[in-house]
Amino acid sequence: MIFKYIFSIIGDNFYPDRIIDNIEGSFLVASYFKPSDKKFADKSDEYDYGGMSFWHPKKFSTKDSIIEYDESFIEFIEKNYSLFIANDVTDLQIFIEIYFDGGQCNFEIFDNVLLKKLANFDVSLPISVYVLKEEELQKWEEEIRLNWEG
Repeated sequence: MIFKYIFSIIGDNFYPDRIIDNIEGSFLVASYFKPSDKKFADKSDEYDYGGMSFWHPKKFSTKDSIIEYDESFIEFIEKNYSLFIANDVTDLQIFIEIYFDGGQCNFEIFDNVLLKKLANFDVSLPISVYVLKEEELQKWEEEIRLNWEG
């Protein structure tokens, strides 16, 4: 099983460029936009809200490193929550993607201790689950395992 989380923050009056240099931790900025940015270069539609999303430095996890992966997200949020709120972030989400090889799919997202910490920050946890061929999944899991070891 492969886990991929993306942490996302948004707010009607949130301007990511105001905080980007003050974010603590090693998470990677995946994308960001401000309320006045155009959604498409050839159209006049604007976002009307600001947003920013972050990757874990390792991007993915397997069940072998999921505890460390989960803890890293909590630590990142704890370090930066005050900064986010002070800059008009109103919605925090960890988008969760699960990849597995079919059949019954059982997994735990954050243990009870981490969920209790996460609850202090009003973070939503939308979840998507995808089926991969067993060979694809095994190859990808090995790549991720080597990345965590390196």
